[in-house]
Amino acid sequence: MAINILQMNRGDTFQFDFNINNELSENGYYVLQGNDALYFGVMDPNQMFEDALVKKKYTASNIHAGDATGTITIKLEPEDTIDLLPGRYYYMIKLKMDHYVASDEGDAIHVESVTTIINKTKFFIFD
Repeated sequence: MAINILQMNRGDTFQFDFNINNELSENGYYVLQGNDALYFGVMDPNQMFEDALVKKKYTASNIHAGDATGTITIKLEPEDTIDLLPGRYYYMIKLKMDHYVASDEGDAIHVESVTTIINKTKFFIFD
């Protein structure tokens, strides 16, 4: 199976832990902060991320307690997929950074950006 391909049975609970790699940080991970948000979406093959059939949002409050790597459990509940037909879908994960950092001069700099962490990747739903 290729890397990052997900598969599940329709209507089941499905979850996996996710970290954002960041080679510039001390521990190698980016940890959500401030108003940052991680978005997970499941789409039809030609559907835009913004119109995803399944949408999930995670914030700093979803980070596992005491976890310095910023681990978040992405979880689909039965109601998220029960009405989807079995077949091939795609998923994406995006990060919206929206927080303040200190500059070298001590000023607060507003950081706002959207980055695709995992580009459109196959997601299979079985009956």
